[in-house]
Amino acid sequence: MSQAASCAAAATALAAFPASRKPQVLVGFDGFIDNIIAVVAKRESATAFQAMETIAELGGRITAAAGKSANFELVVKNSKIGGNGPIMANALCSYDFSVTAIGLLGEGAIDPVFAPLAARATHTISLGAAASTDALEFSDGKVMLGKLLPLENVSYERLVAKLGLDGLKHALRSAQGIATVNWTMTLGMTEIWRRLAADVLPGLRGDRPLWFIDLADPAKRTAGDIRAALAALQELQRHVDVVLGMNEMELRQVLEVIGEPWPAVEPEWEAARAGCVIVRERFGLTWAMCHLVKSAACAWPTGSVGLNGFFEPKPMITTGAGDHFNAGFLAALLAGLEPAHALLVGGATSGYYVRTAVSPSRAQVIDFLRAQARA
Repeated sequence: MSQAASCAAAATALAAFPASRKPQVLVGFDGFIDNIIAVVAKRESATAFQAMETIAELGGRITAAAGKSANFELVVKNSKIGGNGPIMANALCSYDFSVTAIGLLGEGAIDPVFAPLAARATHTISLGAAASTDALEFSDGKVMLGKLLPLENVSYERLVAKLGLDGLKHALRSAQGIATVNWTMTLGMTEIWRRLAADVLPGLRGDRPLWFIDLADPAKRTAGDIRAALAALQELQRHVDVVLGMNEMELRQVLEVIGEPWPAVEPEWEAARAGCVIVRERFGLTWAMCHLVKSAACAWPTGSVGLNGFFEPKPMITTGAGDHFNAGFLAALLAGLEPAHALLVGGATSGYYVRTAVSPSRAQVIDFLRAQARA
């Protein structure tokens, strides 16, 4: 089937999912205030400047300052909801799903930055003050500078203290989809997975909900930490259908940890497809998915698929693009779409977002796919 025909079919499949259906999804447990920042290359006046275009330009200036000093002016373009969990939760709210957002959303009261999410989510539960990220954005990527101390508040004990054990069980019992994301920065996440798998999930429900996982750039964690996390996912898999979502670098890192090379095949989605098959089979997970810059792939117990996506060379925003892909992919799986269509819905959700800086509704994703089918 051609790309255009696949886009049209994905749009039709998503449109067939009744608007009255609002799957319950629980998303947690981080929370950041993201400051979207331009790095000044040349200041022209008090109100005008030229921004650095590329990471390489910034890197060159930093390298040139070695042994000396340098000053960089940062211009905050806006502050917004940050953290993989809140961004993904907000995107799922745009799908009109019933979302329970749990995370670092404010101390004592919900921080005003998260007020739009709190207004749209069915339930919002804060574990404490938000962390923060300065996102330096460039045409070829972004540099994320995080202040992570509040993430120490994300632990199994904190979840039980805030929700109560019965409340935690109720939240996990009622959700058709669960997403626990940003493993890399959430040092307590592996233990949360283990404790839930050992103490909460056994006998909790008769079905197997989808449980989405985003490792979120594990390069800064040790190989031993990554192996422990993957082992914890195997424990979760006994009770739920784990969906391990990765970008290209994350898939490469997981393959490296398990001693597997990046598949030497073209195009890029074929390498990602083969890599997803290896990871899924090695750990016995239900799903392994990889979204790349220009394509995506996934594997499940009876097959695998890869396809081109919706690359935008001049995006309005890139921070949160992966979280939107993840939200769209999970939403499509919850809607019962076939894997190839789920990848396209994920790509369309992200594609719309990077072009507009707006989390799209179901209708907007459908329109985006139909426009791509006509292109």
